[in-house]
Amino acid sequence: MSRLHFVFMTLAGLWCSFAIHAQDLYSAKSTEAFANYLFTKGDYGYAAEEYSRLLFMHPSDDSVLIRLSQSYRKLNQYERACQVITEHRTPNGRSQGVEKELLSALIFQKDSMAFVSALGRFRHLDSSTLLRSQVEFSILTRHWEVARDFVKSSQVSNFPWSPVYQENIEAVLAFRPKKPWLASVYSAIIPGTGKIYSNNVKEGITSFLFVGALAYQSYRGFHKRGTKSFTGWLYGGLSFGFYLGNIYGAQQSAKNYNARNLNRIYHEVDQTIYSRH
Repeated sequence: MSRLHFVFMTLAGLWCSFAIHAQDLYSAKSTEAFANYLFTKGDYGYAAEEYSRLLFMHPSDDSVLIRLSQSYRKLNQYERACQVITEHRTPNGRSQGVEKELLSALIFQKDSMAFVSALGRFRHLDSSTLLRSQVEFSILTRHWEVARDFVKSSQVSNFPWSPVYQENIEAVLAFRPKKPWLASVYSAIIPGTGKIYSNNVKEGITSFLFVGALAYQSYRGFHKRGTKSFTGWLYGGLSFGFYLGNIYGAQQSAKNYNARNLNRIYHEVDQTIYSRH
């Protein structure tokens, strides 16, 4: 009887162990499938929660670690993306995919000290990848002269990806911003010309005609009734007010021109980098 009892308990234990293992496997697969679905739908916050749970169950799964970091990057939480990979990193590094993901997070984090200190700790990335990351980091941190000199250096210029970055950097450096003070001076001399200088021709012509019309009405009033002319003082005051506004508007127009065009150029340059990561 004791032997039968022993056999029964052994079989029961094996069955329970198999059932628990099967349940864990099913749970892990379901969690990963659900996390991938959330990531695909753009619910990166909820996807990160599911990937975190999955990584806790399987801390050695590189694909889950990469997806978790990517979820944080999609949320612009670059420091957290770096942190989660660093916490699960082994002394000899992990896979090439994990190191590439960490490198991407470091680039977008834009922390110079963290980026430079991490470069020497990669074990599975080739020199081309590391050099390219340094170019991209310089671009994203807007160190254009540094990026240009680096791309033109002998150690980088021979790589096939180098010309694209060189063209982007030259496009930024070739941009000539409008000078707000000069736009103000132009409009102070001739109303509206500061806005024309800032490529805002329509508003420049409008300002010129508006200030000119008010000044002319003021002149007519004073010409007819002298210094006692109410319309002369009224239109003169309005003309002077719009004249001052025209000077300030010219300055703002130059600033807006610079911001609009620089943002367009920066966007085109950044897209070259973002599309790769």
